[in-house]
This record gives sequence, structure tokens and C-alpha cells, in this order.
Amino acid sequence: MNKDQGAFPSGPPSEKLVDFQAVRGLSPFPVALDCRYYIGDRPCRFQRDCPGCPHYSPQGTRILILKTGALGDVLRTTILLGGIKRQFPESHITWITATSAMPLVPRSLVDRVWPVSPETLGRLHVESFDLVLSLDKEPEVAALAMLAKAPEKRGMGVNDRGAVYPLNPEMAYYFRLGLDNHLKFHVNRRTYPDLLAEAVRIPYDPARDDYHLDIAEKDREEARRIFLAQGLEPGQPVVGINSGAGGVFVNKDWTFFGYLDLIRELDREKIPVVLLGGDRESQRVSELHRRLKSPYVKDVGTQHSLGLFSALAENCRVIVTGDTLGMHVGLAVRSRVIAIFGSTQPHEIEMFDRGEKVVTPIECAPCYRRSCDIHPSCMELIRHETVMDAVRRQLALSHSSRT
Repeated sequence: MNKDQGAFPSGPPSEKLVDFQAVRGLSPFPVALDCRYYIGDRPCRFQRDCPGCPHYSPQGTRILILKTGALGDVLRTTILLGGIKRQFPESHITWITATSAMPLVPRSLVDRVWPVSPETLGRLHVESFDLVLSLDKEPEVAALAMLAKAPEKRGMGVNDRGAVYPLNPEMAYYFRLGLDNHLKFHVNRRTYPDLLAEAVRIPYDPARDDYHLDIAEKDREEARRIFLAQGLEPGQPVVGINSGAGGVFVNKDWTFFGYLDLIRELDREKIPVVLLGGDRESQRVSELHRRLKSPYVKDVGTQHSLGLFSALAENCRVIVTGDTLGMHVGLAVRSRVIAIFGSTQPHEIEMFDRGEKVVTPIECAPCYRRSCDIHPSCMELIRHETVMDAVRRQLALSHSSRT
């Protein structure tokens, strides 16, 4: 059900209305405190009095999600929202995350998105929830689950000695994956959404559930303007190159020369290329563009918001990327994605039949090391010809899906 379409066309039942004016002898002004749209310090989005409001929507099951981790992890956790809404169709969802990740949480499905802040801690001391889903293994976040007032908590908690532990039996396997490298690297073949859904007892069906990413129309318009300014027409088979990756683990990003040789191949075939990235990739993007000097290679800038970055990715037919936020954004916007894996685990990524994985042949991967002195490295062993073949396949599939 669309949240904007209330199930109470005549407005909230009289027993749900509270009138704080009556005690002061003022004219009646009843309010529905349990409506998901009630704010309290200003009128709601519909600018209506509560009695008779057809948009009245009681909060139902109040759910708190705790997920603050890496940006890509936050985005791929949105895959669980479909199952949450099926299990709790009238739920009211609050999601606590890092400030930088807030644009990635879809307001179309989540009622409130809160940053980790002193103000949020104050709210946790006052409010109560029906269910807490604690999805981070870091003790700082797991501690928030212990502060929250709720009769049921699933996921990760922390005890009075600061030790993180699973709050429910179903979390045991997911918990062990973080402690057992052999299980995580060499035994497990299940995907992240499958693992996490089982861990917190949320239904998951890869044929129905997918990423949820809201992109503002202003960002879509700006992305179209940028593409047109670069001479790119809507519908062109553009390949996006997202050449960077997070800096926590070594060899998450493919090599500079791998990307350079790949783009030269694309240039020879006159396939338009858009260089994507954020602040960390500014130097790499500029150097790729400088070396290639081709009318088919476009530098669209790296100083963009997450919303505009997502809209730019949405205009790419195929995206080549490492295991990073750009991969998750590409999948979320329904582009075809070629994901290159070196030190990280490829099996946990669900591609939803919208791409393929290029995995290093090195025997020591995955490793999740923070430094490595092996040469040639896992990423150096991935040849640009291999990636180019994948690009050709995905471009052909993207063309067939549009015809």
C-alpha cells in the first residue's frame, strides 16, 4: 500500500484523537499522535487538520534498523526492506545510520532516517519500538540496540564487558562468518542479503527483493544535462568506468593501467565512456582523461552528491567497477554491472542477473588484507582483455533487453 493513501478515508477514529486545547479552554484542536505523518512542531506534509484527514496512517509495528557501516553496505541492506514490508505491511520504520549514508536510505519505504548523534541517543532514551534489527557487528552500533526500548531485538548486541554477541539464534551463522576466515573465504557461497535476512528472520526472495534507492528528479535532470553537455544522447550505449574503491582493504580497486588499457579498447571500438568517481578518485579520473585525450572518453567530474552520482550511473548502459559503492549503485539503478574482485569475497554479492563478476585467478584470494607485498598482485593478474569481453557481453545483453 502506498503510504500516502490512508486506510481511513474518513480520518482517524475518535479514540485516536487527543485534544490538548480543552484543558486550557481553547477551541478544539484534536491531533492523531499515532499517525506516521504527525510531526508536532509544524504541520504535516498534507497541511490538514487531523479530524477527517484521509491520509491518516497509524504507525503499526514500530521497527528500528541499525545499520551505519560502509556506504555500499548500507545500500545493499535496503534489499531487506521488501521482506520487512511483507512481514509487517503496516510498519513504521526508523533507520539510524552514518550521516554520510543518509541519502542512500529510501524515504519511500523508511519513515525516519536518523544520524548517529547525541540527539538520536536522546530519542532512544524516550521512544519505544516493537522490533529492533541490529545489523552492524561494531560494538559502538550494537550498543545502540541495547539502549533501544523494544520487546524483541534481532541481530547483534553487546554485553556489559563490551563484547559483541548475537541476540537471536538465527544470527549464529552470520556472526561466525565474521570470526571464521575459512568459513567466510572458502566455504560460504551464500549472498549477503540471503545471509542477513536469515539472521534477522526477515523473508527474502531474490526474484522479488532488490535494492531500493530513491533518486530525486532534480538529480536526474542534472545528470541528463551533464550528459547532453558532453555530447551524449539519451539511449546511447555508454559504459561507465568507476575506477576507485574504498581504502580499508588493499586491492579492492583494479589497477590504473588495467582501466587505461580497457578504455583504449573501448575507444578503438568508438564506445562512449564516462569516467565516474568521488573525491578519492579525482586524481585518477583526471589522469585517465589526460592520457586518453579521446572524444569518446568523458570526464563528468567527481565532486557530486550521492544523488547526482547515482543519476549519472543510471544513464550508463554498463558500469565497470570494483567491489565498492559504485557497484551497488550500478545494480540499484538497474545498469548492467561488471564487478572486478581481487581481495574481497565475490560470492556474497547478489547480481540479480544484471551483470557478471570478473574474479582474480590468484590462489590466496579472498584475503581482506590491509596491505600486501605479493607481485603480481591479485588485481594485476586480471587482464583487460577479460574485462573487455565482459563489456561486450553485457552491452549485447543491455541492447537485447531494450528491444
